[in-house]
Amino acid sequence: MEFKCNPCNRDFNLEDSLNQHNLAKHTNNKKEKVNSRKYFIFGLIGLIIILSSFTVYSYVNKLGGYDDFVNCLNDKGVIVYGNDFCQYTNQQLNFFGKSKENLNYIKCFENKELCDEKEIKITPTWEIDGEMYEQVHDFERLSLLSGCEL
Repeated sequence: MEFKCNPCNRDFNLEDSLNQHNLAKHTNNKKEKVNSRKYFIFGLIGLIIILSSFTVYSYVNKLGGYDDFVNCLNDKGVIVYGNDFCQYTNQQLNFFGKSKENLNYIKCFENKELCDEKEIKITPTWEIDGEMYEQVHDFERLSLLSGCEL
């Protein structure tokens, strides 16, 4: 009985001979080369995503730069009256960055009676020691009026 190798059409007398031939000639003994470049690129992309996420997380949770100043203003009873739709109020509040969230800020649109009672005509208006100061003020002026240090 003859045994035939299909890929190369060789004839063998014994089945063992055919098996040895197939192992030697027709199996892929070469180890597949690992594509390290692919793993490097995926690793680099993963690292960029992790670093970007950490940067965004740190920025979002960062304290405002003027928290101490705002806390002093609040301790002294300083109030700013304004409206969210007023460009000057937004300009004033944006000076404080993230610290604006802690300002004692009253929205006149939502508290019309209080603002009418305080005779607020222009926004923003600062109330410091019972005195009203209209318009946008820089930190130096607010520090001088309130006695709070920057």
